[in-house]
Amino acid sequence: MNRSIISLVMALIIILPGCMTSDTEQESPFHGDFIDSRDVNDFDLITSDNQSYNFQQETENKVVIIAFLFTNCYDICPIVTYNLGMIHDTLTQSQKESIEFLTITVDPWRDNITTLSEWKLATQSNWTHLTINNLDSDSEEMQELNGIWNNFDVGLLIEENETTGTSGRHHPGDYNVNHTTGTVIVDHLGNQRVWWGDYDWIVDLVKEDLLYLVSEICLLYTSP
Repeated sequence: MNRSIISLVMALIIILPGCMTSDTEQESPFHGDFIDSRDVNDFDLITSDNQSYNFQQETENKVVIIAFLFTNCYDICPIVTYNLGMIHDTLTQSQKESIEFLTITVDPWRDNITTLSEWKLATQSNWTHLTINNLDSDSEEMQELNGIWNNFDVGLLIEENETTGTSGRHHPGDYNVNHTTGTVIVDHLGNQRVWWGDYDWIVDLVKEDLLYLVSEICLLYTSP
């Protein structure tokens, strides 16, 4: 074989693998963890103002940032709330109109509407906080909330108080909530796109991910 042909073949072997990279292997545009192919299942919950809240209706054509926490958490939950507040307060009015902030409780047994209202006021978290009213394990509301936790991969364990031996689900105050959660950013089409672990928060980078998805809405309306 001619040496020039051999050289050409060798060059193609080196170059082509980089050119043949599939779309799924391309680098994510996000700073947080990319979520691949997971929709948000529509849901109905109750706000801290005791108003019905339907996810699909309230977030239509908006980017949504969702935190899962509980008000009896004294370490990471207040920090996540503070971080969300920092982002919320630095957004322009136009950006706020394109973004929905949500806090969803992982402890509905204690986080009733009164407790969430007090938390919202104390933390100055001026966005929607969601819970349920019917705590019966077989109620539609509890099943709805469990479905939301599953949809967003919320790891939740109710630990009984060893001194009383009572069940946390039936004796509020006698249990601890052990949860593994993150902050999830959902695009304007209802797709979960980015996950930030509770202990991985970098405010400026979370905000960049949020505004990147807002820019997708802008492109939708400016494209010919």
